[in-house]
Amino acid sequence: MKRFLLYFVAAVIVAPWIALGAQPALPAGKQSPTRQGKLVFVATTGLEDIGTLSSSFRHAKSAKESGYLSDVVWLTYGRAVVALDPTVKAVPEEVRKAAQEAKAAGVRLVACGHALQKFDIDPKKLQPQADVVDNGVAELARLVAEGYQVIRY
Repeated sequence: MKRFLLYFVAAVIVAPWIALGAQPALPAGKQSPTRQGKLVFVATTGLEDIGTLSSSFRHAKSAKESGYLSDVVWLTYGRAVVALDPTVKAVPEEVRKAAQEAKAAGVRLVACGHALQKFDIDPKKLQPQADVVDNGVAELARLVAEGYQVIRY
C-alpha cells in the first residue's frame, strides 16, 4: 500500500511537467494556417426590414473579427444604400452605429452607383464612407469569380 501511495504521489507531481514538455510544436519553417476565406454580405433590403439591415452590418463585423477570413465585404446594390445616406431620417441610429462599427472593424463597404443615382444619394456624402462601383451586380460577379462566398440579406 505504501508503495502504491508513493507511486501515486510521484505521478501527480511529475505528470504536469511531462505534459508541458510533450506539447507538439510546428515543424521548423511551418507557419500557422493563413486566413484564406472571403465573404461578401449582400444587402438588398431597405427600411422595410430594419432588423435584417442592421444584422447584415453586425454579421459582417463578426465575420471580420473572427480572424478566419482574409476579406469581408458588405455590398449593396438595392434599397439598402439608404443606410449609408446621412440625410435619410428614417434610418435608426442602431443601423448607423452598426455600419460604423463594421467599417471600423475592417469590413469593406461597397455601394452600387446605379442604386445611389436611383435614390438620389450623393456618393461623396456616404456615412460611413464606402467604395462606389458602377454596377453592384457586376461587382458581386467579380467577387464570386475571385472566390468569395455570398451571404444574402
